[in-house]
Amino acid sequence: MIENFKKYTDKLSQLKTSPGAVFGLLYPYILLLILAVGIYYLNNINNVERQTVPPDIREVKTGTDLKLQEPRTVPPIDIMKMSKPTSELISNGKTIFNNTCSTCHGEQGNGKGPGAAGLNPSPRNFTQDEGWVNGRTISGMYTTLQEGISNSAMVAYDYLTPEQKLSVIHYIRSEFMSNPPEDSESDLEALDQQYNLSEGVRLPGQIPIEYAEEFIIKENDSKIKKIYETISLIKKNSSSGSVKLLTRVTGDLHLAISSLVNSNSWKKNESTFVEFLTINVNQNGFNGILFNLNDSEWDTLYNFLVKII
Repeated sequence: MIENFKKYTDKLSQLKTSPGAVFGLLYPYILLLILAVGIYYLNNINNVERQTVPPDIREVKTGTDLKLQEPRTVPPIDIMKMSKPTSELISNGKTIFNNTCSTCHGEQGNGKGPGAAGLNPSPRNFTQDEGWVNGRTISGMYTTLQEGISNSAMVAYDYLTPEQKLSVIHYIRSEFMSNPPEDSESDLEALDQQYNLSEGVRLPGQIPIEYAEEFIIKENDSKIKKIYETISLIKKNSSSGSVKLLTRVTGDLHLAISSLVNSNSWKKNESTFVEFLTINVNQNGFNGILFNLNDSEWDTLYNFLVKII
């Protein structure tokens, strides 16, 4: 027994001085552990590969396209003066209301016009005091006409001039509303500053994106046609020395011809041509071989391209 104990202590001593021996003893256990993990993985591979978290599919919302609008100048107004109703303003407001607003709001201003059916929320009933999004003051109603109300059928009537909007407001307040609230001087000053009423505004024209795309396409039809005609001509004369030279100095023939078709500045003279090609080399479809051309090759290339483009 004493002899066995001595062998055991000698073995421990050997392990302390020999890391390799320790690894040798542990190696079978490590191998078994790796094998067990591998078997577990294979038995559960379907669960491992299954996506348990639902994908984050976000709703894609398309914005409203621009509306067609001629450039115009909005004349300045004196908001302090025009905040006071006059018979002329009210009369003009009635005409605009009947032509523009009564379809939904009704001629009686009760929100029951012929176009109100199916609208949710229903059009504003001007005879009721509750539920006004921007309030019943002149400044609040002006904001509604200028910007519209989101998530409703009330669109912006920003094409109306400030005077027209105020005319409609005075008509509604005098015809349908009882005891309409008055604006403070600071309210009217804030409205003036928000919409530049006392300065007037020059509004640029705008067109829907769809129309703009069609315009751009039509505007560039001739250039696109020229590009494809030029490339077709080059391919038909692929055996000529000029075409071979052009092919050697271009990395992207279509881009190279497009660059030349879209600008006429390079046609001024050969020096301008060299500068035009080398200043944006690689980005304009041409490659670095240009820098190795001699004067004769530059002359050949220039005369050939001026002739076909």
